[in-house]
Amino acid sequence: MSLLLNIRHDLKKTIVPFFICLIFCHFLLYPHSIFAQQYQSTIDDQKKDIIAQELFADINVQQLIALANSKKLSQSKKWWALLHYKKNISGIKSLVDDPKFFLAPDGKYNPESELEATIRFLYSYNDKENPVCRFMARYSWLKKELGAVSPHETHCEKLQEIISFKDDMSVHLIFPTGYINSPASMFGHTLLTVQSQYNPGLLSSAVNYAANTNETFGPSFAFKGIFGLYRGYFSIQPYYSKVQEYSDLESRDIWEYKLNLNQDEVRMMLFHIWELDNIYSDYYFFDENCSYNLLYLLEVTRPDTHLTDNFFFWVIPIDTLRKVSNAGFIENKAFRPSRTTLIQYLVDHLNKQQINAIKSIAKGNNPLDVINHYSFNDLEKVQVLDCASEYIQYCYADKQYSQKEYQTIFINVLKLRSTLTNTITYSPPAPPPPEDGHYSSRINIQMGSFENDSFTELSYRPSYHDLCDDTSGFVSGSQIIFGEIAARYYWDTQKIQFQRFDIIDIESIAPINPLIKPLSWKIITGFERLPFKNNSELLVYQLNTGGGYAFSLTHWFQLYGMVEFSGLLHNDFENNIEVAPGASIGLLLQPFNKMRLRFHVNDCYYMFGESFNYITIKTIAQYNINQRFSFRFDVNYWHHEQWYHQFSGSFIYYFW
Repeated sequence: MSLLLNIRHDLKKTIVPFFICLIFCHFLLYPHSIFAQQYQSTIDDQKKDIIAQELFADINVQQLIALANSKKLSQSKKWWALLHYKKNISGIKSLVDDPKFFLAPDGKYNPESELEATIRFLYSYNDKENPVCRFMARYSWLKKELGAVSPHETHCEKLQEIISFKDDMSVHLIFPTGYINSPASMFGHTLLTVQSQYNPGLLSSAVNYAANTNETFGPSFAFKGIFGLYRGYFSIQPYYSKVQEYSDLESRDIWEYKLNLNQDEVRMMLFHIWELDNIYSDYYFFDENCSYNLLYLLEVTRPDTHLTDNFFFWVIPIDTLRKVSNAGFIENKAFRPSRTTLIQYLVDHLNKQQINAIKSIAKGNNPLDVINHYSFNDLEKVQVLDCASEYIQYCYADKQYSQKEYQTIFINVLKLRSTLTNTITYSPPAPPPPEDGHYSSRINIQMGSFENDSFTELSYRPSYHDLCDDTSGFVSGSQIIFGEIAARYYWDTQKIQFQRFDIIDIESIAPINPLIKPLSWKIITGFERLPFKNNSELLVYQLNTGGGYAFSLTHWFQLYGMVEFSGLLHNDFENNIEVAPGASIGLLLQPFNKMRLRFHVNDCYYMFGESFNYITIKTIAQYNINQRFSFRFDVNYWHHEQWYHQFSGSFIYYFW
């Protein structure tokens, strides 16, 4: 089903059957009326959908090509946006990889050749397909630039359907926040919705770009995604199904941004979506990904915005959102909380008895018996049943119920809730929007002292966020670091050394509440210099994983603890490897808006080679000035047969 058919679907469901019935009755009563004759004539006209070849006699294709060349249309921003052309070190190349998208043999690499082939295709006789229907966006633009109408236009049903659609359409950019439990979604995601009077909100159509894969093996998915071994396609789905996926199943809050596109721009976007139907581009996890390719749908409406320019080795959804915002596309925004966010908000306003009642109802006990067991007033009853209905749906999405169990428990709650007339509006406060967060890459200049030896350290982090960065616009309690690298220079010994390379450093500190108890976890791997006996700093390869629970003592004070496993590799170790069980505890504090504090203690007992205890204590205080700048202070201690200490201060610059 086409996008526009989706938009008009609800209207047709009611109006079309009515008119079919009316026409049928009219034919029965007045079989020879003028109306009946006109209707039959329309049917006959539709049978004559073959374009006569003589209609092209007055079209001079060579003249149109000459006009296009004189106007240098092949070098225009619009043409490059429509064909997804980019310059690289080897020349010009379209980022679309499907041969079906190009008409010229060298069209992927030659804008001028592809333009000439497109003009010939659109303005020449064709008895096999309608060229305008195949490339509606290209035709719409060339018609305006060349002042020439193709005879194919009036016979393109889809084009006429979009042009003749009278209801105003609006486009929304959708940003589901990061889902840290999925490698493909931990940075967030972007998609578009197209809404109209008959398909508003959740009933609208969602336009999404994603890799076409059923891969479930994580390492294979990562390898193929990194090296472009998947094909990416645009798809159209009901928006409510995406909300169910993101908000209900993955517990992701959603931001919805209404864009200020006019109707001509919306139509151009729809034309381009139609051109890209069943057309693939190689999907790359780091750059040519979902968010980057989605930018082309907006760039074709306003080529001067250069939305797809100035990205380098990676594209992160929050950066594309910020770029759309800076280009002036956004009219307004709205926050759609996930089910877990709503449950947390409800729990914060309930007393202990209400929580116990919800737990009892969720176990399958009769809601009426549970409610009557407590002396709740009507308002408290409504709160209990409202929260219970949300919690039961959460448990079902979490596969804690069979479908039969879920239906029985959920319907019993709804039946009892329907007997209470009180209505309460629950509105969890919206956090700062994603585009207000810090930029995703950073450079850190650090000066300090290790064992009284002064040093200066320079580090670079390509992405993305750590627990002491400003949480505005990011998932609270999440740390996602890829590829951070650091080098250090010791002033006293005049020695420069490679200090660390964090391949992956991911932590999820998710506080439990009386109803939902998520697991907090971490995985860290990479190279790091650690102090060992005899004042030596060994560059070890480490793997550190752990899991546990976190608790919110107040809204600004969190405590967490984990059971851990640690492994170290270095040729100075006996058997070259050390493995250890361990444990850690930590505190996260935000005493005021721009200040973040973290205290962390880790204790591991290595036992595979040499047996020894290793303790790490880290204290971090970071003051986040704005999206671009922060100051940071670190105090670190390590213990291996003796204590080692380090004090430092850092200046942090965020960019991109």
